[in-house]
Amino acid sequence: MTDEAQTPQQTVAAIIKGVVKKTSLIVLIGASAVLLYSLIAPGGQRWWFVPLSILFGGALGLLNFRFLATSVERIYLRKGATSALSTLAAAIITILKLSAIFVILFIVIKWRLLHIFGVLAGLSLCFLAILWEGVALMKNTSSHAE
Repeated sequence: MTDEAQTPQQTVAAIIKGVVKKTSLIVLIGASAVLLYSLIAPGGQRWWFVPLSILFGGALGLLNFRFLATSVERIYLRKGATSALSTLAAAIITILKLSAIFVILFIVIKWRLLHIFGVLAGLSLCFLAILWEGVALMKNTSSHAE
């Protein structure tokens, strides 16, 4: 492969790695803070319930992001990909991915396996890490451009 073909793939891999690191850091800090609070707060009977939910939500968010990044990389960065075919493949893959996430969340909510607000917090922390990585990338890119 040429250097031009490897550059987008290396960039995607670097972004994925950065998001995974940032998400792991934020989710662990958030789950630890909630765990510490639930141990200190009076009347906390199921102390593991919310921190575990945050960890699960963060893992689900990371899985979603990883699958999205892999799909984009395979569909849009592939040589010879046409616009119409790429759009159709991306739509089908996205529908399947979101359906799988919906089924997982439905089971978790229906059977009350985890705390719903903890799962939402974990998903939101993953989104926060994606934004953090984007801002860091923009700052890095703008400093190199000057």
